[in-house]
Amino acid sequence: MKEKGFTLIETIIYIAIISIAMVSFISFSLSVSEARNKTYTVEEVQSNARVSLQFITQRIMAAAAVNVGASTFGTDPGVLSLAMADAAKNPTIISLNNDDGTLQIKEGLSAAIPITSDRIKVTNLVFTNLTSASYRENIRVQFTSAYKNTNPDVEFNYAQSWQTAVSLRQ
Repeated sequence: MKEKGFTLIETIIYIAIISIAMVSFISFSLSVSEARNKTYTVEEVQSNARVSLQFITQRIMAAAAVNVGASTFGTDPGVLSLAMADAAKNPTIISLNNDDGTLQIKEGLSAAIPITSDRIKVTNLVFTNLTSASYRENIRVQFTSAYKNTNPDVEFNYAQSWQTAVSLRQ
């Protein structure tokens, strides 16, 4: 008489195959999740830096002059004070909020507004006056932007340094 069912060895083999498939699927899912998190982190840092550089560049090009005495050049954290033709925006001051590393701009008497999101920390903000005696005013802007990592996972660690030089149009 032949009984229907599985032998012990068949059961162990089936369990092993199912376990290997499940471990592979879980490992793949975790890899995809880590890659997505890293991509998000890099994207957030780069997009904030790109917008910040564009914003700073536009303000420098629109300025009538640089307030050299009110600016802090060559040290971190730097401060850039711009004289604007529009009295409501004069002076325009670009600086860091030292409390949390947020890049901010203050135009005239209005309150300072953040340029970067609350997920980004800006460090090493240095403005350099590259103006020579015979040319238009030229300012180099350097900073490092990093993701504010509240999570100990390595995929949320990312920082990048940025640099540009801008001449006043006027």
